[in-house]
Amino acid sequence: MHGRHKTNLMKKLKRKSVRHGPISQKVISALRKTINRKVIDISEWKNAKIHADNLEKSVITDKDLSELDPLHGVYAYAQNKLSVLVEQLDELPALSKLTNAYAHAQDLYLPSGPPFSPLTKSYFTCWGFFDLCVGIKKESLGTVVIDVCRAINVDQTLITLFECMQNSRMGFYIHEGFCDGFVLLREFITQKQIKVIVPSGYSGESGQIWLARIMPEPFPELNYGYSVVFITPYVISEMQNGRFVFSSETNWISFFERNLVKTKIKDTKKAYEFLMKFGLNRHYWNEYLFEGYVNYKDDMILLAGFPDISVSRPHSEENSELF
Repeated sequence: MHGRHKTNLMKKLKRKSVRHGPISQKVISALRKTINRKVIDISEWKNAKIHADNLEKSVITDKDLSELDPLHGVYAYAQNKLSVLVEQLDELPALSKLTNAYAHAQDLYLPSGPPFSPLTKSYFTCWGFFDLCVGIKKESLGTVVIDVCRAINVDQTLITLFECMQNSRMGFYIHEGFCDGFVLLREFITQKQIKVIVPSGYSGESGQIWLARIMPEPFPELNYGYSVVFITPYVISEMQNGRFVFSSETNWISFFERNLVKTKIKDTKKAYEFLMKFGLNRHYWNEYLFEGYVNYKDDMILLAGFPDISVSRPHSEENSELF
């Protein structure tokens, strides 16, 4: 790294921001100490540039991303870049609470996708980077990377993509049909209607309930006009008369009525968003996927039951002798 470049980075890293959480502050402080020792390749961060007006071009010209839908490719690029940046930081002691929790969850759930685990790699990476958090400020690997990127003035467009991903969460949606090749979804509680592409290839059918993480259009000027289901969709069923049938909207409304109050957040929409982001405990949604697994196809995963009714989930402790 050239001397002038190192000096500029040092100046940028010395700038303090009250917006940074305590983990981010420790990481930025550690980076100041490691620049001269080249423990972390800061140039990798500074070279992580992607401009909105060149996003589609960058997707098309990249061999690994060329066959993806442009919006999906944008987020795939961002996640790949984020993974590289996280890997460069994960040995720092300041991140140990996050990295240890992430590693522990990997050991618990062996995320790889069915038939080995109902937790897919894409689901687990998003959970581990954006939803797994520690401390009062709920810092995650994603928030730390964003703070460091801001501290050294990484390209704002890439930061915007990281922020969209960090702000994302799982959600329950009602399938409401199709329009011009897109799937139409309506979210529980928020009632937000979303037009999406599904990169897994699953189109589903009206009335189904999906559990999915949806990434929004990050740059309005690109005018995509749709969002992307970023993970393989989980389709929800329940047991009736000895067989699995698609779950009903009424039963899930009852689930949220029973459980949103447990978040102790008065605003219903905010309580729902909190529940879907963080659960009622760290592994709330991981356990639901693990115990609710029924079957899969290459483009979808079938779950059954409700998080708060143990006997309704095929692989709960109560049902372990039956399934």
